[in-house]
Amino acid sequence: MSTASRWSTTAPSPGSRSVRAVGAGSAVPEAGESAEAARGAAVFPLRVMSQDEVFSAAIAVIRRSPRAVLGLPLVAGLLNFAVTAVLLLVLPSNHLVRMMTDPTAFEDPELVWAAMGDVGLWLLLMLTGSVSTLLLALSFGLLGIPSLRAAYGLPTTLGQTLRLRAGTIGWLLLHLVLLGLALGAGALVVLVAAALLVGLTLFVGVVVVLPALFLLLCWVTAAFMFGPLVIVVERRNAFSAVARSFRLNRGLWWRHIGAVALLYLIGGIAMMVATLPASLVLGLGAELAWQSPQGQNDWLALAVLGLGQLYDAVVAAVMVALAATAIAALYLNARFRQEALDVVLLHAAGSAADTDQMIPGSPEHLTGHLYRQQARDAYV
Repeated sequence: MSTASRWSTTAPSPGSRSVRAVGAGSAVPEAGESAEAARGAAVFPLRVMSQDEVFSAAIAVIRRSPRAVLGLPLVAGLLNFAVTAVLLLVLPSNHLVRMMTDPTAFEDPELVWAAMGDVGLWLLLMLTGSVSTLLLALSFGLLGIPSLRAAYGLPTTLGQTLRLRAGTIGWLLLHLVLLGLALGAGALVVLVAAALLVGLTLFVGVVVVLPALFLLLCWVTAAFMFGPLVIVVERRNAFSAVARSFRLNRGLWWRHIGAVALLYLIGGIAMMVATLPASLVLGLGAELAWQSPQGQNDWLALAVLGLGQLYDAVVAAVMVALAATAIAALYLNARFRQEALDVVLLHAAGSAADTDQMIPGSPEHLTGHLYRQQARDAYV
């Protein structure tokens, strides 16, 4: 069965007339021809998708634009590695280096207590963790561009992904920082309450608390996951994006919570499988580094640390790419259900002049389609 026939859907009536001239040397394609072109070019179905089709769409997007989808989070990971290296030079911490490279470090109680009282270590951990999370979250939001362009089968380069919505990065950054602070404060309160509940029930409450915390995590993720996409695709500000994310969940809460839970489970299993062999190799390398002659162990320890960070960047890039493309597919699917965006995309396919700048479903794309539709109607 061909891709076009498998993913076909009933398009709106295209009308009885074919292409009409609009101005000198320009033409507006007939809606039916545009719909057929969209079906043939799309890497996922331009209709309401089931859950398994959403995850298949995520894989299809990665295969369509691998350099952009995998390259952007990988660049973010490498930037994080560079920032971490600089911070280690500016704020050197022997405790951190040893704990990350010496497999026997946590067996030394004196080292553990010294590390707990090392203010510079905690500051370094906070800075590196914040930078890492922020860079990956920025790449997460920008990956909506290749995901939506794949609706028309358009390939996207890494440069296009950064260039097409460079003006929204400020709002995206503000949104992520404010959201991170708010969720961090909320998570602290919830975790303290959960710990008190578990302690008061003599650990019997774990049976209820752990599933409840996981469900709450999935709900919070589903509630806010569309915010970065809305800022990048729809050019909204950091505050209205939150309300828009909640509206896109209307009537779809349990469907999206289930998809998020599945993403967490898949990601958790994949991370365990991916990190197990690396942990064994890096543990062996760290052991050799600390047993090497004096003067060589420092360089070997840093080399082990660098290899570990590089491997973590690659694994994180794959995980972020899968999660971002899946959530972008959920975003499109929500708009298909609530706004009939699939019908509009089918009608608007092939009618834009500059496909290099096109982001299907964006305000400029829909406005341009409306203008061309009005021009077509005026000449009929």
